[in-house]
Amino acid sequence: MVETILKVQGMMCGMCESHINEVVRKTAQVSKVSSSHTRGETVIVSEQALDIETLKQAIAATGYTVTGAETRPYEKKGFFSFWKK
Repeated sequence: MVETILKVQGMMCGMCESHINEVVRKTAQVSKVSSSHTRGETVIVSEQALDIETLKQAIAATGYTVTGAETRPYEKKGFFSFWKK
């Protein structure tokens, strides 16, 4: 699993978050997507690495701007995650 974090400018409210999430779901095969206008970021969890340029273009077409992207291995967070060895 891969976690991709996009820095997105232009989100102002919960509807903006929904628009970004919808675009991401339509553009790439994702397991989970969550956006936050207060943090200005979208976090995407997927099985494989995503094409960041394709996501940037799809998001730009809706009027938002991706200013940065980071990809890292996804570690599931849960109540018992501190017991990992």
